[in-house]
Amino acid sequence: MKTRLLATDARAGLVTPLTDLDSLKRSVIIPEEVFDAYLARFGWTWHQVARGEFPTGFRSLDELQLTIICEDPVLWAQSFLREPTDPDHQDPYSFFEYQKESLRYDGDALHEDGSEVGKTREIVPFGLHKAFTVGAGSALVGAPLQIYLNEIIDAILDQLSWNDILDKGLMEHRKVPYHRLMFTNGFKIDFRPSSHDGAPYRGVHARTFGIKDEAVKDKNSRTWSEFYRALLPSASVRLYSVPDGDRSCEFFKLCQKASGVEVEGLSKKATERKFRKFHWPKTLMPEPFWSDERRRWFIDVYGGEDSPGYQHNVLGAWGDPENSVFPTEMFMRAVKKLTEYRVLKLVVNAKDDEVSIFGASYDGGAEGKDEVIILDTRERASSFFKDDGEGAGSPFRRLLRSFFSALPGTVGGGADFGYAQDPTEMTLKLVIGKTHRRVGRLQLKHVTYDQQAEALDALDDIFGPGTMPWGMDLGNAGTAVQHILEGQERYEGKRYDDRIFGVQFGGTYDSIDEDGNVVIDQKTEKPVKVTAKELATDLLLKKYQRGEMEEPADPDITLSYPNHTVRMGSEHKIFRKEDDHIIDADRAGILALVMPDAGASDLFACGANLRERA
Repeated sequence: MKTRLLATDARAGLVTPLTDLDSLKRSVIIPEEVFDAYLARFGWTWHQVARGEFPTGFRSLDELQLTIICEDPVLWAQSFLREPTDPDHQDPYSFFEYQKESLRYDGDALHEDGSEVGKTREIVPFGLHKAFTVGAGSALVGAPLQIYLNEIIDAILDQLSWNDILDKGLMEHRKVPYHRLMFTNGFKIDFRPSSHDGAPYRGVHARTFGIKDEAVKDKNSRTWSEFYRALLPSASVRLYSVPDGDRSCEFFKLCQKASGVEVEGLSKKATERKFRKFHWPKTLMPEPFWSDERRRWFIDVYGGEDSPGYQHNVLGAWGDPENSVFPTEMFMRAVKKLTEYRVLKLVVNAKDDEVSIFGASYDGGAEGKDEVIILDTRERASSFFKDDGEGAGSPFRRLLRSFFSALPGTVGGGADFGYAQDPTEMTLKLVIGKTHRRVGRLQLKHVTYDQQAEALDALDDIFGPGTMPWGMDLGNAGTAVQHILEGQERYEGKRYDDRIFGVQFGGTYDSIDEDGNVVIDQKTEKPVKVTAKELATDLLLKKYQRGEMEEPADPDITLSYPNHTVRMGSEHKIFRKEDDHIIDADRAGILALVMPDAGASDLFACGANLRERA
């Protein structure tokens, strides 16, 4: 009886592409093992099916088979979709084995994949399966640019045109102002590019699912908040991308979260979701897509297995960003177990008259951050920065003096000042021979120039009153703070005009080495000309390469340094401006240690007036 019901392909475990739903009435065309398993769920037998008896809720063989097909996205795709690489489009849609588990997963998922491993090939059946099996549902498919969406839209339209059953289900394809597919069962799919600020997502209210392709390329956090806002709580989320080494972006943080790592900076809607991560490197692919010959070819194409291109596109790994200034492997060698290191962060919320204070240490070394929270509290902003007459300055100043501790030896400071949205970063490094050990860091947000000056002065009192060198980025904020420190009566006697080394990173100057010697071009026999930012970066890079830097496992530092990139301009190198505040503070700090005294007539003159190295 079983044999008589089974079609030939079903006995062989194959799926026959459906062109006529009436074929479901005549015999069992679903693979035998699948049909067996479904009957077992109901305690049903083949004999009952042969007699025309079906489990409760089913009236015929075609209803039973169609339900089985629709419950499994893989089986549905193989039944209704056609293989795009088949010239005649007669063969069933094919999958690599590693794709099936992901396609069948119905929760929130993200893909951290290599390139060309089947992401679009999954998006198409996932979306069409929902469109034909969820009545009156709705979905959003997003991507940074319309060009990424076009490939998905074209692939979906191809599938509809290759099967009359599906083609009849499409009611309308609207193309203006954005693409929308509307189906006869009431399902609709909106395709929207993120644009620069996520505005195209406005007006969408997806109930069933939301997909974002090329997710790593959406760098603006607003594009993510608008994407989540367009999804109703019932909608699942699927994110797809090839890593690009940028560890400051939302997609990297979501990948970390999906791996069980605690991350900061995610929106509430993102943290509420529990993503399952799928990782598809090219090495999962069968021959001829992956082989020793293909591996060697990709090594030649990308310039080595450790190159960013190979790490991203072949292994689906984060690696380093293209043109990283401080490669991860090199930088992480500097991360040590530094018990003396402390970081303090203050954020002022003037509207609520509140100061958020967070302080921590990180003593886990390269193998783990081991964050120890020392402070996590709130204070009233209106009184926090005022001298309350107790003889030790403001509560702000007393906090700094109690949180950070003096250390024996020479400490150098670096500062990158900000206002409004840009944070202020002050960093402190203990000089031990040729080694620079980071021992403290202060981050301030939404504070005034006077408060920034007070913070630097308090740190100066702790780590080297009247003696330590300070490097400062003389942008608008830095210049204002410098004038306060050198001009206000309260700071008289501190000799800041002699100890502050003001840096204008865009200026061009003579290059020097770490010992203050002018670097001479061997061809022209003249000093090499570089920008201050190039010079400072080169000095930092050489110390990391020589193992003369010691860093804590502070995640802000371990993310910002390897994420820092550079490209060549017409004359000089152009460094990435995003998330560079800690690095700019370090740049200013190292120049203060090797360049001439701040009080010299020419701050960047090299030669007789060079400061002795600490």
